[in-house]
Amino acid sequence: MDTYPAAKRSEVMSKIRSGGNRTTERRMAAMLRAWGISGWQVRPQTLRGQPDFYFPALNLALFIDGCFWHACPKCSRLPKQNSRYWRAKLAGNQQRDRLTRRSLNKAGTKVLRLWEHDLRLKTARLVTVLRRLRDA
Repeated sequence: MDTYPAAKRSEVMSKIRSGGNRTTERRMAAMLRAWGISGWQVRPQTLRGQPDFYFPALNLALFIDGCFWHACPKCSRLPKQNSRYWRAKLAGNQQRDRLTRRSLNKAGTKVLRLWEHDLRLKTARLVTVLRRLRDA
C-alpha cells in the first residue's frame, strides 16, 4: 500500500532531479584512464543533452545509455505494473535521444552511444570505441 495519495506522490517524485548514473560514469572514466585516453570532460553543461563524456579536441559527445531508461533491445524489460506509463516514458526518452543526436550533429558534434551493458560486460564494441579514442 502506498504511503501517499497519487497526487502527493507525484509532487514528491517531481522534485527529484537526476544526477546521471555516477556508477557507470566512474566505470567509464576508469576505463578511459586505463587506456591512457585524456582530454575529456564529464557532463558539460554547455552541450545539448549533457553527454556523459565530451572530447573537445575531437568534437565528440559520448553517451552511456542505461539499458532500462533508454530501452535497450537486448536487455531492457518493461515493468508489468503501469506498463502504459512506462512504454510512453521510455519512448519519450528514445525520442529525446534522437533529437539530441540530430541537434549535436547539426552543430558539427559527432555523437557516439554505448549501452550500459557494454561497460559492464566489456564488449567488443566498447574496446573498439576505446581504441578509436586512444588512436585519435
